[in-house]
Amino acid sequence: MKKLLFLAIMALGTLTVSAADKTVDTLVVTTTPVMHCEGCENKIKSNIRFVKGTKKITTSVPDQTVTIIYNNNKATYEDFVAAFKKIGYEIEKK
Repeated sequence: MKKLLFLAIMALGTLTVSAADKTVDTLVVTTTPVMHCEGCENKIKSNIRFVKGTKKITTSVPDQTVTIIYNNNKATYEDFVAAFKKIGYEIEKK
């Protein structure tokens, strides 16, 4: 019985630690120059996905937003500013 209780506590502790390692954050930005076509969206998606920790990128031309879901233990806002600058865009948090 003690062994079973010990294993249960260890399993719970492992799950808690692994959940704490996955710190996910959402960043919503607008771009300058503005996105005006599917080509702009594809350029952003295909380049920004290489920023370490990026999980998902969603773009919206009508709303003029780029939504990035990322691990904030691996990337910062400044990392995204630099990545957008490399492809000719400036960003501002929305």
